[in-house]
Amino acid sequence: MESLNCKQENSLLEGGTSPDVTDIGDTIMAEPFWTVSQVLLATGGRFISGSTKVTFGAVSTDTRTLAPGDLFLALTGPRFDGAEFAREAVQRGAGGLIVAAPLEDEDIKVPVIQVADPERALGDLASYRRAAMADLKVVAITGSSGKTSVKEMCSAILGEEYNVLKTKGNFNNLIGMPLSLLPVDPNHDVAVLEMGMNRPGEIARMAEIADPDIACITNIQPAHLSGLHSVDGVAKAKGELFEGCKSWSILCVNFDDKRVRGLAREMHQDIIGFGRHRQAKVRATHVKNMGEEGMVFTLHIGSERVRLNLRAMGEHNVSNALAAAAISHAAGLEICQIVAGLEKCRPVEKRMEVVTVQGLKVVNDCYNANPASMLAAFDAVAAMAGKGKSIAILGDMLELGEVSEKAHRRLGESVACKGFDYLLVFGEYARIVAQGAMDASMRLHQVRRLPDKEAIVAELLGMVENEEIGAGDWLLVKGSRGMCMETIIEQLRKKL
Repeated sequence: MESLNCKQENSLLEGGTSPDVTDIGDTIMAEPFWTVSQVLLATGGRFISGSTKVTFGAVSTDTRTLAPGDLFLALTGPRFDGAEFAREAVQRGAGGLIVAAPLEDEDIKVPVIQVADPERALGDLASYRRAAMADLKVVAITGSSGKTSVKEMCSAILGEEYNVLKTKGNFNNLIGMPLSLLPVDPNHDVAVLEMGMNRPGEIARMAEIADPDIACITNIQPAHLSGLHSVDGVAKAKGELFEGCKSWSILCVNFDDKRVRGLAREMHQDIIGFGRHRQAKVRATHVKNMGEEGMVFTLHIGSERVRLNLRAMGEHNVSNALAAAAISHAAGLEICQIVAGLEKCRPVEKRMEVVTVQGLKVVNDCYNANPASMLAAFDAVAAMAGKGKSIAILGDMLELGEVSEKAHRRLGESVACKGFDYLLVFGEYARIVAQGAMDASMRLHQVRRLPDKEAIVAELLGMVENEEIGAGDWLLVKGSRGMCMETIIEQLRKKL
């Protein structure tokens, strides 16, 4: 059997459909993009060697995607040193280098700039570029789940009126977020930035770099608990976004999430509330689940209201759409533009994406997982299954720290309570998930604990052959990013 090892995800994921949205890598740049003096001013670095007359193109941290004339920034970490790729960068045409220590290679003739911390220098370069764009409006989005979906929806809406810079995929950490912002140029009206984290201080630094005009926290849920220890720890870390906003920024607040509302109460900026809560300015009523066709609801913004059809499955996507609508309203768009943008949106890759394999409806929700997003996926698939069978194919939820066993037991219980016909599970916590499902009434023949993804695929093939499952049945495939669950779908498509 062909190996199901996860492919490296060094390339950016595809995302978004708006022609008015610029993805990183497709940016129109004003030349010259950087001068040596600008780099020194932005980073506080020390000029080591080469010519000061050189100008650079983009800032790159990856020799594989570096273009001639780019400035190569050599990141360092516990298991790597980007300076080891300095010669390769020059051979590929790098116009200059930023390094943490002087290079001993006398053959390198391009400008070399030394900085104390390359990662911080990367952020400083992005901050410098953002400050140079006086008319740019920056949107910052964080939350335990839904960040990427909200970013995509928001970008589609804002693209109705503005030239928008956004990132592909979820380049949302202290390296990815600055790289997402660096391509901004005077042609851009808005930058939509996603901010993720797994330890305190990361969001604060990203807010310092991006200086957002509009900030949104989608929700606060148990996620990354290995580094944040508790949901209160998650709230405090996410709250760094609101705390990092200037006094005239606008905060978009999920009124359905008591922790997000609690964070907003401590702030003095203008607030736009969104959610089902009747006090929210941006809210949804008369919500109807159309299954695979998406969600239909009435969008209210103040006293205005419009009925819309959202082509994204699951009620959790109504909340995501409301967040995007609140952000877009804060940016000055009319309700008709917001509805037009939302109705153009399509599911983001690996997020409640439905693919049909020999009549089986396979829900690819593989990008990531935490307890709340798992429950949202269960609800969505249970609503869609109808007369067909529903099968949950699950991997571990990672980074949950001390609550991992408890969370995985509840996961199994939820599969049973939502009425799934079968559970196929693998991973470190597979036994606990399986036991939780059986304790909550699933029978032994319905629960299959398997050693790896290859065994999952073989089991599914056997179930199809034995007619346990077939056309019209629904398969949910979900687990944390590190579990690379999408490889199950890839192999299933090849073998059925």
